[in-house]
Amino acid sequence: MPQIVMSKLKGQKLDKTVQSKSFAFLQKLAADDTSPGLHIEPMQKAADARARTGRVDQYWRAVLFKLDQKNGESIYVYDGTWPHDEAIERARTRVLHFNPINGITEIIEQGMPPAGELLPDYPPVIQKPNKPAESFLATHGYVLTDLTDALGFDALVAQRIFAATSEDELLQMSESLANQWQIDALLGLAVGDTVEKIRESLGFGAGPVEPGVGPEPLAEETEDDRLAKGLQHPAARMQFTFIENDEELQRVIEGGDFGAWRVFLHPEQRKYAEKDFNGAFRMSGGAGTGKTVVLLHRARRLARESTSARIVLTTFTKALSSALERDLERLDPAIPWAKGLGKPGVLVRGIDALAVAVRDTAGAQFGQAAEHVFGTPIEPRGSLVGNDIGWREAIDDADVDLPEPLQSPSFFEGEYLQVILPNRVTSQEAYFKVRRPGRGIALDRRKRVAVWAVVEQYRQSARHMGSLSFSEVSAIASAYLEHSVEGGLADHVLVDEGQDLTPLHWQLLRALAGEHKNDLFIAEDTHQRIYGHPVVLSRYGIKITGRSRRLTLNYRTTQQNLRFALGVLEGADFVDSDGNEENEHGYRSARSGPLPRVVSATSESGQYDNVAEVIKGWLADDEISPETVAVLTRSRNQGLKLKDQLADRGVIAAVAEPGDAGAGHPVVLTMHKAKGMEFSRVLLFNVSEGSIPNTWALKGVAPEELDDAMLRERSLLYVAASRARDELVISWAGKASPLLEQSTAPESQPLGAN
Repeated sequence: MPQIVMSKLKGQKLDKTVQSKSFAFLQKLAADDTSPGLHIEPMQKAADARARTGRVDQYWRAVLFKLDQKNGESIYVYDGTWPHDEAIERARTRVLHFNPINGITEIIEQGMPPAGELLPDYPPVIQKPNKPAESFLATHGYVLTDLTDALGFDALVAQRIFAATSEDELLQMSESLANQWQIDALLGLAVGDTVEKIRESLGFGAGPVEPGVGPEPLAEETEDDRLAKGLQHPAARMQFTFIENDEELQRVIEGGDFGAWRVFLHPEQRKYAEKDFNGAFRMSGGAGTGKTVVLLHRARRLARESTSARIVLTTFTKALSSALERDLERLDPAIPWAKGLGKPGVLVRGIDALAVAVRDTAGAQFGQAAEHVFGTPIEPRGSLVGNDIGWREAIDDADVDLPEPLQSPSFFEGEYLQVILPNRVTSQEAYFKVRRPGRGIALDRRKRVAVWAVVEQYRQSARHMGSLSFSEVSAIASAYLEHSVEGGLADHVLVDEGQDLTPLHWQLLRALAGEHKNDLFIAEDTHQRIYGHPVVLSRYGIKITGRSRRLTLNYRTTQQNLRFALGVLEGADFVDSDGNEENEHGYRSARSGPLPRVVSATSESGQYDNVAEVIKGWLADDEISPETVAVLTRSRNQGLKLKDQLADRGVIAAVAEPGDAGAGHPVVLTMHKAKGMEFSRVLLFNVSEGSIPNTWALKGVAPEELDDAMLRERSLLYVAASRARDELVISWAGKASPLLEQSTAPESQPLGAN
């Protein structure tokens, strides 16, 4: 039976009928390529003797390249389904080519440079007298041989690239390159990556080969064998994938652009999904760089390697955990699901639900473990309440003299979550001694006496009510695991959205997995921290020194939208989970598109008119599915009101989550709920002064936490802006949010004013 290899195609959108016929054709081809009904025909006067076409129906034909390996096995590289005449022309003019510099198999077009299929002839740059335009790459220290002898670009294409005078011109060229490795290499050059870093990220090896010299084939290796090997290169697998079964074949054909992540991984993504680590590993990266994709592929890899492995996949919210479970099912419908915590297979839970699962597993021992947290055992069962519940009442009931900065419930919630529970402080004497790094406000002995009185009142009231906060459940769960379960209840714990987890969550995860190979794999983006406070992992027994890497290539949004989103972060200081300053240098996008648009209004009603106009414009395009259009709001109440206002203007929208109003409708949801999602078109609603940063949300924040709360507001807008794949529109009424100062000019284009 021949092997089918699918190629990632640009610009091909087949309707479901043609998709179904293509699937049936490839099914038959994989079963028996000698079947006369397939009409597999070699091309006359073809540029590549391996080129074939096959009959999908009377109008459509599949373009193929056939490799006959020395071991007797055949490979068909599928290059798309096309109308009859176009398929014939494509098969006659395209060549399956082995690049001798980097070892990658690629598809090129006869008569065009091997490294570029559709490079346009760029018009000459208009130059001012006495100021000739300089090569962008030359001014950044590159030489032409970096492209040809080290990376594998054809000489003519390399010369055209080297003639580009700006980063934008390079990005424009990348859109026309034929093969994915070329696009990624050019993007790396555009942001100033070293040649060595580009080679390493694409899996080209430790260093450049000698000029003009590539790897020689083995004596017994045929050219078809060499091409087959080149298809397996990590960088080639961004563009080609070997099909294992009919289910995978159908997913690839029907997946489209939104499903490409399930098949085509960047070499760096694949490395982190497949590599073993001697301990905890952290993978950071901006929004859209594929961190969650790596996590899902890694979970599948670990599950396939061992049927007895206990794998836990967790994240910050229930909604995000549901999305992880859904996407893992899409990636591999045969994934083995665990029947419960501590059982073989994959268990997906939100972090708070995971703590509750530990409580349920512990039974009566959970109440005994509370002695390590409270100084006394408790009843193991009780109602669960939010971490913010009960502090105002405790402050009032304790009736102690608190300075004004300490009279805020948010101060006590933060002190409890970040200091008292993680350090298992059970007495006033212990509280006198505990360190409080990062809390922002100093407490002398007198103030600590007053604070502890409130904490004791809070705990006494909670025990009387029979309630536990979610943070207390996490604290007791980790204590139970540490003292009662040797080695933990999981072999591998994979964490998404790690930047939002609290110290108590990290203590729980540390105890859940124990310390061993591949114990903790953490995906995070400091710039997307919209819930918690900064955490240094080493303080909680998670050692990642030397085991931390960053993804920089954005697959979701366009370069134009990415620039806007990154502009929101300008002027702010972020610290990662290793305690180091985090910056956005090196982030780039593999896609290009229109500039973000600004829709400003002088009144609330005018803003609703503008939003309705934008959405109607998008929905008028038959190629845009309504459910891929999203309007993001700062609050749920804003969204509910917006839905009614849009309905009055003839636009029916879903609220809160996709699917609420059925298929065929745009989605209105909060910026928080949009975390982890992506949409083709996104409108950010009411990015106005007072709305974001949100005046109401900041009102009760303790003074020492105000700066961090402002960072979270900035991160929230960054998260929202980075949900857009293709188009981004920003709407406000009156004055724009001050957070837009770095992002609205010169990238954005006002649509109009009302």
